[in-house]
Parts: sequence; C-alpha cells; structure tokens
Amino acid sequence: MRFVHRSRVRFGHCDPAGIAYYPRFFEWFHDAFEAMFESIGGRSYAAILRDTGTGFPAVSTACEWRLPSRFGDLVDIEVFVSRLGEKSATFEYRVMREKELLATASIKVVAMDMVTHTSVGWPKLLMPGLTAHSEALADAPDTERLRR
Repeated sequence: MRFVHRSRVRFGHCDPAGIAYYPRFFEWFHDAFEAMFESIGGRSYAAILRDTGTGFPAVSTACEWRLPSRFGDLVDIEVFVSRLGEKSATFEYRVMREKELLATASIKVVAMDMVTHTSVGWPKLLMPGLTAHSEALADAPDTERLRR
C-alpha cells in the first residue's frame, strides 16, 4: 500500500522558466517521508526523533524526471518501501499530477542513533507501518526500480 502526500507547486519552487526547480523535489520527498512517519508513528516527526533518539539520514539517492511540474500544479507524492532491512530501508517516490507520472526517486535511509551516529534497528513503533507500506521491488536494479 502506498502512502500519498499532496502538495501544491508554489511560486518559490519554480525557476525562471516557470517549472519546479529540481532540488525542490527532494524537499517534497522528505515532506512526504515525514508525513508518512507521522501517520504510521501516531505522532509528529519531531516527536518520533526526540522520543526514539533515532534519526533517518539518506545515504543514497536516485531520481528521474519525466515531465515538468509547473507553478500551481497539485501533485501527489506516493511513497512506499521497496526494501526493509534491520537498520536501513529504501523508499520509493512517485510524483503524480492527476494520472501523469512526473518523476520517480529511490532514496535509501538508515536508522541512526542521534548521539553516537551509529546505525541502529528501526524503532518498534514504526515497524508495522513500514511493513504495511512495503512493495517487493528489492530484486529490481536501481534504474529499473525508478521506472515502476
């Protein structure tokens, strides 16, 4: 099951050509990531970090843009987990405008103790939700995963 986070393309997201500037997509991915964690964790993302002492830094990213997103567009950012390990996971993102696929991304994150900066297991409160939002794409190479 995919988590969906809706966002509006704002004036400040766009370059002089009137299309969303590519780094903004990574902000949207993280906004969707935080919203997903809030939904499955039952509390704010800030509270999850504070209460568990765990952070979730990105360690690998890949993104493919297919169509431009323009000022005023309403986009849905779909998120799902393609690989869930003991200490890391790969999150897949699909940016949709109605039924058009605008961009895809694959971002690997690790669960990290925020004091020692070492990898740790996923907080127990997140595991049921992460599992519920998992789809099996682990066998696909990175470039193929972006196209699905």
